[in-house]
Amino acid sequence: MVRIALVQFARDREDKRKNIERMLSILGGITDVEIVCLPEAWIGPFKIDEREGSGILSTLCDVAAENNYVLITGGMYLYRGGKIFDACHVISWEGRVVGIVDKIFPSISVGERKFCTPGSPSSIFDAGDVKFGIAICVDAFYPEIVRDLALKGADIVFNPSNIPENRIELWRSLSVTRASENTVFYVFVNNTQTFYPDKRMVLGHSMVVGPGGDVIIEGDEAEAVLRVELDLAKIGLTRKRWPFLNDMRKAKEDKIF
Repeated sequence: MVRIALVQFARDREDKRKNIERMLSILGGITDVEIVCLPEAWIGPFKIDEREGSGILSTLCDVAAENNYVLITGGMYLYRGGKIFDACHVISWEGRVVGIVDKIFPSISVGERKFCTPGSPSSIFDAGDVKFGIAICVDAFYPEIVRDLALKGADIVFNPSNIPENRIELWRSLSVTRASENTVFYVFVNNTQTFYPDKRMVLGHSMVVGPGGDVIIEGDEAEAVLRVELDLAKIGLTRKRWPFLNDMRKAKEDKIF
């Protein structure tokens, strides 16, 4: 079993400092979970330089250590080596940054490819006995990315996102499909009470889907911390009936794919 928390955040699109202070307040109140995941771009649509980014991450590391959980920071537009990445950091419960996941395919529809550098395939991370991977926002549209994480051993795939209201039905279908085709737990984490670059509303509906495609929990439009305990034994039980990953492993060994 693993206890996780999703922060469905009421983001202010214009006030970076307000977002940081509110998020730190929320995170300080989360206890008795192993993993906490934030949405993408919770800090706002701002490009963060390396010095400011280091300060924000240092504070988040302190919060994770104080509350003894692994923190997935969701994603922010961060300068690194003179380039901008949509970067999600993984912070251990000891308060150390143990990895960075960059969005592999920045979004064309919101203009990210005009300034955002594409990332590379991600590693798998550990939280105790749990292995997890991260696919940022629209990277979920590329089934190969989530499949790769599952083949590498992920039990849970986190999808920190910033998705408008009129795309939630699509994202629900996508989440159910990615969970069931890979027989993993799939965790979609969204902002709420904010808006997209083209002024469409972003209104939550973060959700967790089980390896059999069942929606375990779904938020509404309110800001919330969604907590859920996941029974990892369901993965093995589901894979006995649906051996999709084993089939693909064998197909790769036989060079069918």
